[in-house]
Amino acid sequence: MINTVASTTKTTTATISTVDTTPKAELIVSGLTGKDAVITDMKGNPVDPSSNLYSWENFNINYNWNIPDGEKINSGDTVTFELPSGITKVNDLTFPIYDSNNVQIGTASIKAGQTTGTITFNDALSNTTKNRHGTLSFIAKGSNNGDGNDGSNWMFNKNGWISGYAMTETSGKVPNELAWNLAFNPNSQTLTNVVLTDTLGPNQEYIPGSLTAMAGSFVNGSFQSNGQQLSPTVTTSGNKVIITFPGTITTAVDIYYTVRVIDPNLSGTNTWTNHATMGSSEGEHTVDSSTSWGGSGTGGGEPDTGSITLTKTDVTTGKVLAGAIYELKDSKGNVVDSAITTDADGQIRINDLPYGSYTLTEVKAPDGYVLNSTPIEITIPDNDKVDVSAEQKDTPEKGAVILKKIDALYGDTIAGATFNLLDKDGNVIKENLVTDGEGEIAITDLAPGEYQFVETKPAAGYLPSNTPIPFTVVAGQTTPIELTKLNNPILSDFDTGSVVFTKYGATLQTPLPGAVYDLLDSNKDVMLVDLKTNADGKFTIPSLMAGDYYFVETKAPDGYELNTTPIKFTITKDQEAQVTATDKPTPTEPGVTEPGEPKPPVTNPGPTEPGKPKPPVTNPGPTEPGKPKPPVTNPGPTEPGKPKPPVTNPGPTEPGKPKPPVTNPGPTEPGKPKPPVTNPGPTEPSKPTPPVTNPSEPAKPSPNPGPSVVYPSTDNNGSSSSVGTMPNANTGIGYGKDKLPQTGNENNLLLIIGGFFLALLVVLKHWIKKLS
Repeated sequence: MINTVASTTKTTTATISTVDTTPKAELIVSGLTGKDAVITDMKGNPVDPSSNLYSWENFNINYNWNIPDGEKINSGDTVTFELPSGITKVNDLTFPIYDSNNVQIGTASIKAGQTTGTITFNDALSNTTKNRHGTLSFIAKGSNNGDGNDGSNWMFNKNGWISGYAMTETSGKVPNELAWNLAFNPNSQTLTNVVLTDTLGPNQEYIPGSLTAMAGSFVNGSFQSNGQQLSPTVTTSGNKVIITFPGTITTAVDIYYTVRVIDPNLSGTNTWTNHATMGSSEGEHTVDSSTSWGGSGTGGGEPDTGSITLTKTDVTTGKVLAGAIYELKDSKGNVVDSAITTDADGQIRINDLPYGSYTLTEVKAPDGYVLNSTPIEITIPDNDKVDVSAEQKDTPEKGAVILKKIDALYGDTIAGATFNLLDKDGNVIKENLVTDGEGEIAITDLAPGEYQFVETKPAAGYLPSNTPIPFTVVAGQTTPIELTKLNNPILSDFDTGSVVFTKYGATLQTPLPGAVYDLLDSNKDVMLVDLKTNADGKFTIPSLMAGDYYFVETKAPDGYELNTTPIKFTITKDQEAQVTATDKPTPTEPGVTEPGEPKPPVTNPGPTEPGKPKPPVTNPGPTEPGKPKPPVTNPGPTEPGKPKPPVTNPGPTEPGKPKPPVTNPGPTEPGKPKPPVTNPGPTEPSKPTPPVTNPSEPAKPSPNPGPSVVYPSTDNNGSSSSVGTMPNANTGIGYGKDKLPQTGNENNLLLIIGGFFLALLVVLKHWIKKLS
């Protein structure tokens, strides 16, 4: 290799002057002295610094640096690096230094001909306190120009260097042109047919007209021009530059030309290599040459870190909200994380954050909520708090509801009905809401929650309905809730009937006040609520449209069990329906009887008239004086003088034909005497008896019968039934087949029968003695 090209070629470089007013400090650093540098050739092989490092050779200079723990690094602070002995920098060089996340932490620079360079830090490491270290690597040349004794023992040689620069904002001067030097025939031999072919490596482009060739000689290894400029033929073929010399060459020749650099690597090293050949009458020769430029560096450190915990909640209920997405930025506006999502507990936790200021901004709200884009400012540490907590509330999206009022008979919409809107606790939210011409009330600004509409004034011509209409607005609901309310019109008298409801106790058939019922239409939709029986156990509803309805008990009278079985009845035009129902008393402790319940029959009656002993009876009926009657438990009226066999609960029988006692007779044909019951109370003729739980025979039709009412059949344990009759219609009391009366004496049947035969024996003895 020749060593004269760099000394004989002049290049022009620009001078950059900058003014930086940022205060700077020279930091303590290790690993950046000349003795710390490691030198390698361009193939990566180690080079001994004490060997000859020639100026035409490129070398890689490498460092490993450290800044002590605790040393504060501020923007503009610097450290100095030193070139090793035998190395020089022949061009200006500036390049960035990056951390492991490819964030620039500083810039390294060195001027041509200088033996030291500088690393200038920005504030990327300002939050670090420990383990700050990095690398530095760049291209330089040897400083040994040779002894001049090797200039004549070669035929063909080549060298290259950077000949032009472009200015950039980030990296300063960047190569944009290279110069290549070819030299041959240093001993001035006579040569013919000389052809040089230089093959350019990647990212190079020959600049036409840039080639010059001078004749001369080499003196002590340096080319000396004789002033003769040669004119070879220059052609290109792809990346080949072909230089042809016609005639005979008798002097040494020095050639150079320039190429354009394409897309240099600004944050690393660049090496441009060419392969050249020479053919002549003397023979064939080849030579490779390269030139390099650039540098690179790394660095980083470990900061003091903390954490951020954010909790997302509903602004009204305080409920935690999952699915909110946040973006985290540092104090410079750099995005640290763009998609942090709240978990099932409504939280995000970000760990290992370096001390500093941050902002958390919601970029996507949870489903059903309005985006809260207000940034949350957070600083670590915050008054020495390493783990910082914050919270943010979101507002639910508003919901909507549409209430439509419909005529129950004809399906027409009803305008003019007035409603209040209440919350679930009955607090009025909006009042005097009136259905429009479409029969609708529309509300569009409802937060999620439970609500109810309550009618406060019916539309003209319609019956009032005070039954609340509940509904729930759900967060994120995108379509309005649709509600429909049916109302019955006020009909003329010939379209309607009425109903009288009576409540009885199941045991004594006594009227029960305080029972509360709802009225339902045929579809079991509630029409009226809180219908309460009065002191007579009744309530009346006038002007009900003809059709089927139901009563459902919602509150039983005190001391009685609630019976929620719907009671169906029918309203007939111009008729009054009679509906009855019974409730069972609430069970009490054994041995305690409710006031007014029947007492069991006694076998030891009170004293009778003196001298006229009476046979014992359980519940004797009246007899004529002086005419003793056979004892009976509860006799019906008999003709005087005609003894009847004793029965437990006889009904009227034909004279002289005793009937066997029955416990629970089935229905009998009309006109025939009824079998006796266990303990019937005497009834006054022509007075209606209370309704029965399970009548044994149908009521006789009256001249002007009321509407027929059909109810579900139930047993005698407090279930309800009703009979539709006209006023003053009489009903009887009976029991179903195979059932004992509700007296609690099912187990005493044998005792009753035994008592009956004992009483019969006493009567027979009495009559035998009297007749004898």
